[in-house]
Amino acid sequence: MSQDSQGNLEVPLHANHIHLRESLHSPSAHSGESTHELIGRIERSIEYRPDIDGLRAIAVLLVLIYHAGFSFLPSGFIGVDIFFVISGFLTTSIILRAMDKGSFTFSGFYTRRIWRLQPAVIALMVATMAVAAIFYLPDDFVRFLKSDKSVAQFVSNQFFAKETTGYATPDAANFLLLHTWSLAIEWQWYLVLPIGLWLLNRYLSPTMLKVVVLCLTLGAMVLAFYLTNKTPDKSYYYFSARIFELLIGSCAMLLGSTKFRLNAVASSVLGIVSLAVIAYCATRSDILQRFPDYHALLVCLATAALLYRGVGESLSLKVLSFPPLVFVGTISYSLYLWHWPILATLSYLDISLTSEWKVAYFAATFVIAFLSYVLIENRFRKSKAGLVKTLMILLLVPVVCMSVLYSASKKHDGWPERFGTGPTAVLSKLKAAEAPNRKHCLDGVSDGSDVRCVMGAPQAKPQALLIGDSFSNQQWGFVDTLAKDANISVLAQAFPACLTLPKIYLYNWWKYKDRLYTECHDTSKQYFDLIAKNHYKYVMLGLIWESYVGDGVVTKLDDPRTVELSRQRFEVAIRDALDAITQSGATPVFLKAPFAMPAGVNDCLYRTVKSRGLTGNDEEVSQCSSAPWTASEDPWLTKVFTDLKSEYSDLIIIDPKKVQCTDSTCMTAIGGVPVYRDIGHITDYASYKFGETYLQKYGNPLLQAK
Repeated sequence: MSQDSQGNLEVPLHANHIHLRESLHSPSAHSGESTHELIGRIERSIEYRPDIDGLRAIAVLLVLIYHAGFSFLPSGFIGVDIFFVISGFLTTSIILRAMDKGSFTFSGFYTRRIWRLQPAVIALMVATMAVAAIFYLPDDFVRFLKSDKSVAQFVSNQFFAKETTGYATPDAANFLLLHTWSLAIEWQWYLVLPIGLWLLNRYLSPTMLKVVVLCLTLGAMVLAFYLTNKTPDKSYYYFSARIFELLIGSCAMLLGSTKFRLNAVASSVLGIVSLAVIAYCATRSDILQRFPDYHALLVCLATAALLYRGVGESLSLKVLSFPPLVFVGTISYSLYLWHWPILATLSYLDISLTSEWKVAYFAATFVIAFLSYVLIENRFRKSKAGLVKTLMILLLVPVVCMSVLYSASKKHDGWPERFGTGPTAVLSKLKAAEAPNRKHCLDGVSDGSDVRCVMGAPQAKPQALLIGDSFSNQQWGFVDTLAKDANISVLAQAFPACLTLPKIYLYNWWKYKDRLYTECHDTSKQYFDLIAKNHYKYVMLGLIWESYVGDGVVTKLDDPRTVELSRQRFEVAIRDALDAITQSGATPVFLKAPFAMPAGVNDCLYRTVKSRGLTGNDEEVSQCSSAPWTASEDPWLTKVFTDLKSEYSDLIIIDPKKVQCTDSTCMTAIGGVPVYRDIGHITDYASYKFGETYLQKYGNPLLQAK
């Protein structure tokens, strides 16, 4: 699971929900009053609308329920879209009203925004740092501090776009500050909106201002849909893919009218339809992969309709103004800030979210949020500090502190001594075996000039090429061991989830839903161009072969897709690859994947360490150190390898399972050190150990070439 937006703009919101109107024209009101205080009064003068708090409540409850894993709201993450529209509506209203009165200043706006939002965020950063310092393993702690730094810099959306494979993916579940991506987008919005409105308000008529904003909204929507199709796994986090939602809120404010009012029946129909649209989108189960899409547009338009000032008294207005709902909306910012770290901590400690834990999660979230609202939000939002002091205290100091802590954590390897001598010894072995250059050789193609991607014996020029998906990259240590023994150097290249064979595409594969994985095809072509050009001694192809035996292999977009046809194309592509390799003068080497990672094995191995002994025990860890093995392989794939071996006499097939597994079990830990590092890839420690053992038991296959 992942995060969604927060009600982080609550400008016309007051703790006691009293409708305040202050006279902006009272002489006493202006006497000795700073610009910052004047803008504060303008904000408070905006008519308080309890229905907006009710709308916030719906948004935050959608997020909380979705993250708790309730199946009846599979798309509750749309709460973020509701919040963004509200934010666009209110910020535009505040800024334009201040400009109309001639009282707007950038310093006043930013001072109030910072004091409104940052104190609670800083408290969150400190609290989550304490949690991470207690429970998070060294590498995870370093990664947490890096995310903490990105939060302080208002770029956490960019950080999580790079660090996760997508929204609500397993690798995202343990980031304590994952949900702050939306707060980063809010701040990026605050950086562009005031200057944009100031320029438009200064040089354009009110009518032209509305036309320009409407055109910008349409353009931003087109850009968002383009990005969603281009980078569906990352666009969820992009400001450029979200700005249209904020602009829709701006349009709702600009196009609203207090003169034109819908009657009660029309208002009720519009409100009910809008709420129904939100409910419909929240209950859809298939919209996440390419989001934001037209579902996001529907949610935003429905939210804008509920905010529209031309709507009169209606049933939806009464529903949204229901006092308990308004109260939840009042504390929605704190609810959003504090809910996710609770879930991320439970996930990290491998604690299943049972019914009891869900009750505890909701209770803790509401209690902490209320305390945060009373003790932090309300206390600091009225600060009278100037802009310079505000920037120093709430922006510069956190950025400097987090930068220093992150740098120190990298220098000290995440302080493994926090966990005592036993775990420290295991973590030290993993750290000592790390291949620091391995990660640089994934996601790209090198001509051999990048020395970071050359392993094995030092030679003037690489004599072998290792290509494949990320499962070839994980075998760095294994290949490095064999290559050094054979006195050859190896250029290592890999591309994630890519069947690196010539003349084929993968369709509807991995994150590339309903489209061709063209990057894989293009990268594979570059690999085989290298093979033809460089005349290597060995070309090694490492893949998790079993993953590609489905119906996803095609030669062009409109190819019919069945498992049988896909396997036929797969086999032809393998033969084309072998022909290209042998014609270049190289000996082909196929690397099979290690034993598939059993579900939950690392959680089991690390549970006692991470929880400081609160869960798990030594006996359980011992049982996790191996897993049953039936030595089964896909029958079709087994036959293909057998046939290829008989047809291509020089073909070498290396299977690391020969040293990882016995007749009945496979190692998941080596002397207490985990074999796996993430969702199936092995650690560098295990990779080197398997290489050493293979060399001892079976000799070096890289000495076979003539």
